[in-house]
Amino acid sequence: MLPNFNQDKKKSLQVIILTPFRGPGNLPAIYGTPEVPPKICGYVELIIKEDIKASDLDLNFRVKSHARWAKQRGEARVVYKSKEILQKNFHQFPIKHERPGIISPGTFRFDFEEVLNKHTPSSIHGQRSWLSYRFAATLHRGFLQRNMVFKQDVWVFNTCIPSPRHGYLPTPCVFAGVWESHLPFTCSIPNENIMLGETVPLTIQFRPFISSSGLVGQELVVVNAVVKLKQYTRLWHKWDVKNEKKVVVEMPVNQGWTPGKDGMERTIMVSVPSAPRLSCTTITEPVRKTHRLKLIMRLKAASMSDKHAKELRIEMPVNITGPRPPTVHPPPDEEELPPYSSVWEGRNDSD
Repeated sequence: MLPNFNQDKKKSLQVIILTPFRGPGNLPAIYGTPEVPPKICGYVELIIKEDIKASDLDLNFRVKSHARWAKQRGEARVVYKSKEILQKNFHQFPIKHERPGIISPGTFRFDFEEVLNKHTPSSIHGQRSWLSYRFAATLHRGFLQRNMVFKQDVWVFNTCIPSPRHGYLPTPCVFAGVWESHLPFTCSIPNENIMLGETVPLTIQFRPFISSSGLVGQELVVVNAVVKLKQYTRLWHKWDVKNEKKVVVEMPVNQGWTPGKDGMERTIMVSVPSAPRLSCTTITEPVRKTHRLKLIMRLKAASMSDKHAKELRIEMPVNITGPRPPTVHPPPDEEELPPYSSVWEGRNDSD
């Protein structure tokens, strides 16, 4: 946190977000659903304790997707920066001046409201990619005076998953095939949309070996298995593209497989991390985040040795979304980020 230079004995400026919830980095958290699009409500508060020279007070709001990475080209280190403004707004708040260019002592409060796009992406914070929601309040001081500036970030969670209701059928994700032309299988999850922090039931079902395989009547044996959730990031710049991938969940499942001649079925409960460890699926010009849920197994018939086991690899594309609003005040995050909110007195930056 930067030093709070402008909250002194004479004056203070701040942006207050009205929400009971906190997100990563202890940021104010806002939730959005298909029924109720995310909305940010709050107020700007200016406290003046003695006459100061100042003119206008305004508030800028913007949603920005931003990528930044570096690459070594020969002896030169090239830094690529790319950004896209997804939404923005500007508020100007009139302040009564008893004398021209002078604000008299008092407390000034100005309410604001920002209704976000229904499909606005959730916040992201990574080493090379961000998707941020920021308010910047500025009290303009005029020539030879440093402006008062207060910036406040908000963590937005948005989901495209409809709330459970009568007649609603989620879209399941199913992967089916025949392993090594011998063994029919089906792998599925109830919904291709997965919320941050959700526990997902992953079901794998094997039917008996087919008659033409020569393995009819043999038991299926799982030598080892692992479930992975992978996150793929694409950073774009007009002169270059950077692709990254990260294993967010790696869950060995080597025990608990019961061999059987009539097939096998098992449901594995996969715990999905929360933000910021896992980012929501995002498609913007500079930053794209996509995800795949994988089940990788080594299988064999009971008559085979372990060294003759062969791999079955199942990959299912999934969408990661924000969670639904908590019904109670959420517990502290398992992984805290440094606070985003920053306060200082000085010139405006280009952000």
